[in-house]
Amino acid sequence: MQTEIEIKFFVARDIAADLSNLLNSFEIKKSSQQQLGNVYFDTPTLALRRLDMGLRIRRCDAYAEQTIKCRGQVVGGLHARPEYNAPVSGDLPTLSSFPDEVWPTLLERDHIQQQLVAQFSTDFQRRHWLIALEGAEIELAWDQGEIIGSQGRTAINELELELKSGDTAALFAMAQRLAKLGGLRLGAQSKAQRGYRLAGLGKPLALQALVEHEGMDGITGVSEGLRHWQHHEQLWLEHLQDEDVQQQAFDALCQGVDLVARSAAALPQPALWLLTLINLQAHLQAQSDEHDEWPAELADLFLYPAYVELQLAIAAWLHHTA
Repeated sequence: MQTEIEIKFFVARDIAADLSNLLNSFEIKKSSQQQLGNVYFDTPTLALRRLDMGLRIRRCDAYAEQTIKCRGQVVGGLHARPEYNAPVSGDLPTLSSFPDEVWPTLLERDHIQQQLVAQFSTDFQRRHWLIALEGAEIELAWDQGEIIGSQGRTAINELELELKSGDTAALFAMAQRLAKLGGLRLGAQSKAQRGYRLAGLGKPLALQALVEHEGMDGITGVSEGLRHWQHHEQLWLEHLQDEDVQQQAFDALCQGVDLVARSAAALPQPALWLLTLINLQAHLQAQSDEHDEWPAELADLFLYPAYVELQLAIAAWLHHTA
């Protein structure tokens, strides 16, 4: 087993030239380019999804590998999930190839095995670089292609940073340098989550109530506020033609930002990013007063380097404080 620790960006512009220039400043140990085909599996009743597991077969040239990703966590764009890999020869995964302790019971594993069906697929070109930075090794992958489900297709254009060895501080340092390119946005949604929705098997994003309770400590408040903020940022972007949903999503986003700020301000030693966050609050208030300009102004804000760097700084603080 390995625990996959990665940061994902969604790419919203042509970054090829700028990324190439940035890569020239790094020590690159190796690079490659592959065409990857992936099929994701579950039962008709989504037994694996209920266990918060993702199961796929990935094919590259003549080699096929099955992977299962288990319950993990996402904090501000940092994804950490245990995963298991094994070679596979047929068209269906073989669940007995994974360790027994992955499953609630072996009986449940065997029941799932009997019902597995393909649910959706992803096909993309992956450009890959293994980079040495600050004593760590980090894999940078640029994926471009599409997710294909029974209800349509959607584009993949993502940068993923995965820590292969070393400290997560190096991972965040590289992420900050990528954010400065502009046109990138932190992503909490995996390809599998998007695929389930395209297969008609996932719930659409919806407004969520802010979880805030008496006695909540500062770290929990920052974590919950950031999650709420980023969830409603995505909701806002998915409803560009619905002003009512946008208004509600924007209000909820501001509630998340406010909770992060209040929680951080109450800590014995305020975080270094707090002043930047307070400035963002003021900017969002100004946006609220002039919401006729939202489609241009907010969409640009979500891709603005300083905005993305702030979210990264909060996520890094949470990772190293929790």
